[in-house]
Amino acid sequence: MKKNELNRQENVTNEFQMTNQIYREMFIHHLTYQWSWNYERQQAAGCLYTMTPVLKRLYKDAPTEVKEKTIKRYLEFFNTHATLAPLLFGLLAALEVSTPEDEKNSITSIKTGLMGPIAGLGDGMFWFTIWPICASIGASMAVSGNLFGAIFTFVVFNVINQGVKWYGFRIGYTRGMDIINSGKGNEIIHRISSAATVLGLFVAGCLVSTSVSVSTPLTFASGEGTIVVQDLIDKIMPHFMPVLLTLFCYRHLKKTNGKDTVKIIFGIMIVSIVLTYFGIL
Repeated sequence: MKKNELNRQENVTNEFQMTNQIYREMFIHHLTYQWSWNYERQQAAGCLYTMTPVLKRLYKDAPTEVKEKTIKRYLEFFNTHATLAPLLFGLLAALEVSTPEDEKNSITSIKTGLMGPIAGLGDGMFWFTIWPICASIGASMAVSGNLFGAIFTFVVFNVINQGVKWYGFRIGYTRGMDIINSGKGNEIIHRISSAATVLGLFVAGCLVSTSVSVSTPLTFASGEGTIVVQDLIDKIMPHFMPVLLTLFCYRHLKKTNGKDTVKIIFGIMIVSIVLTYFGIL
């Protein structure tokens, strides 16, 4: 009897077709991905809910025992980057379709093994690269008087954020297995992470010269002429003082893991006011 049930489930699996409607349902479900976040299993409930459009069709006529086993499989501890999670969910959907029922436990191992690298890649790409770039450009626009700068950061970031989620399910389902079978998954993740880091540093360097403004009005008399300190500094290295200030902030934030961010902001404000009062800045 049990063998007949497994054979019937395998027939359902072979007949399964991934459609645009299923992709849309997974995307909509994923919008509430972290609503049920908790300290015990973190994103496990969101993981199950995101996978529901696939599982309810795939296991529609499956025995109750198989359904319960599948639900428990997705309610185990899970935590990764929310934006790149659809890549993994697409892969898991492909595995659910292609893996025999008696080998479905391997899906949990793959899910557990990939959630860490994907989390690291997502944090590096979005929180340490794309978000700072969008925020810096938006702040630069706002400082120059552009009203759109106030909403630029959130609009552009969320277009990218939701776009990656939308196509992530498709890429994970169609290409995920190829990447795993090729054995180049870690290499691809490393390349993408490195490229994102380089892009972030490049944009940050550009913004230092345009958004950070530090200059001194100091002058010294030299015979009949006058030496302007700022002109002298610019001849040695343009934007030297903004670079020094940026390097100081970066080094201190890195040393304290970002814990002294507020102190640095208020410290710069106070020092700027004092130095300006004495005519140094």
